[in-house]
Amino acid sequence: MKRTGLGLLLSIIFICIFCSGSQAIVLDFYDNVACPPGFYGLAYYNFYDAPKLKDDSGENVKTATGDDFDMTMHVLSLRPVVYWKGLNTLWAFNAVIPFGQMEARNLTTGEKERSTGMGDVLIGPAVFLFQHEKSMTFLSFWEFVSVPTGDYSRTRAIEGGPNLGYKYWYLQHQLAFATSFAEKSKVSYDMNVNYFQKFSTSDLKPGDSMEFEGILGYGITDSIRVGAYARYWFDLQGSTNYDVDADKVKIFGAGPSIAYSKEKWGLNLRYIYDFEAENTTKGSQVWLRFNYSF
Repeated sequence: MKRTGLGLLLSIIFICIFCSGSQAIVLDFYDNVACPPGFYGLAYYNFYDAPKLKDDSGENVKTATGDDFDMTMHVLSLRPVVYWKGLNTLWAFNAVIPFGQMEARNLTTGEKERSTGMGDVLIGPAVFLFQHEKSMTFLSFWEFVSVPTGDYSRTRAIEGGPNLGYKYWYLQHQLAFATSFAEKSKVSYDMNVNYFQKFSTSDLKPGDSMEFEGILGYGITDSIRVGAYARYWFDLQGSTNYDVDADKVKIFGAGPSIAYSKEKWGLNLRYIYDFEAENTTKGSQVWLRFNYSF
């Protein structure tokens, strides 16, 4: 049944504003290959422009004053990663520390509001389950714990305003795969399967989610690689937040990517357009990633 009024506006905004439109990190070329033991540093910049908010039928949702949601977000995330060998197996540990600003119209008042500061921090280990160096084929499992450190206002949440943080804990179970199909191949493919297991609070009862993302690349030269990225996110259950039932989120986005890499460092640029969005924001985003091997 299609719902109208403030109840619909609130049910959409509670669960979708940060997780489905944009993530703390995004999959890039060769992200899932086994790195030599050592310390690596990555920095991500994400700009997300989402003027529209969509309901469960894909129709635009307006604020109480008849305006579009008009959300923009700037996030800088730092990601230290360490790899080491133990028990004849490659292991890793990483953290993702985001800072940024989200601006959008309050759905109840129609006024522009901001959420600024730290986002939710991710930390966790990884283990490589399979490695085949000649074909550059790897399978690994990553476990992320999301700590609710992000800027959050209960008042903004109830009124349908922006929040950088979730205010609840979740686990991200990630199965990561990479291959170049054959020895000395110019083609690369990376894929992640993510399961988000979310934990309720007294006010927030979020449903679990799944995400599939992949990137196909081709090496024009030893340093330049181009390709295409796609992601599909969907909620497995609905949510209940501040006693308001929320419909399930679904989003599909895709776009081109280009990377330039040298022996110690690399730079990746990505554009993603949301082709489909239900019960979430719809727009486009730009990702810029810098990585360095210490």
